[in-house]
Amino acid sequence: MATELIRHEGRGSYMGDVVCYKCKGNAGTYRCNDCFGHELYCRACVVQNHASVPMHQIKQWNGTFFEAVTLKVLGLRVQLGHGPGQRCINPTRTESFTVVDSGGIHEIGLDFCGCETAQTRVKQLLRARMFPATVRDPRTAATFGVLEQFHLLSLESKVSAYEFYHALKRRLDNTGLCEPKKNVSSNSTDPSLGDGWAYFVEDGPYKEYLKTRTGERQEV
Repeated sequence: MATELIRHEGRGSYMGDVVCYKCKGNAGTYRCNDCFGHELYCRACVVQNHASVPMHQIKQWNGTFFEAVTLKVLGLRVQLGHGPGQRCINPTRTESFTVVDSGGIHEIGLDFCGCETAQTRVKQLLRARMFPATVRDPRTAATFGVLEQFHLLSLESKVSAYEFYHALKRRLDNTGLCEPKKNVSSNSTDPSLGDGWAYFVEDGPYKEYLKTRTGERQEV
């Protein structure tokens, strides 16, 4: 059993140079962790397969292992206000839209309808079974499915919204690692307002003093 579980981490039966399972022309390097089966597809085919399921988890073979990649990066755009497969003649493009779904928290490429008869963005999201986080310029929404799931879990297991959210967050990345912040604090970008005032010592000399005491043992 352990062997079969580990087998899912690799290419399984698709070893060597594999062509796309669908078009049989391009190299197959992508697979979906949420679809039934682990067939490998090319970029164009995996995007086409997920036109109506943009919140699936896609993995890309990089030559050594499978790494996560979003359908947004692969080029999938979700069009609201029109039927499946239809395009809007005047779409309003959003570069970053976050969707909280039962399968995790996803960044998708979303286009609102900008036609003359278009509904408000809130209505477009609601008609797509997504509840917006705000009524003004929404950039985040939760699917009806994940809201129903949380409702049932909160009734039966008393799970909090905080715990439920972080469980969904770990669904796509369970390493527990946090990326370094983009804006790291420094004295040039965030200078001290009271350096050396009152009971506070000056920051510079204090740090230089600490460097001279690095070899001392900490008191227990």
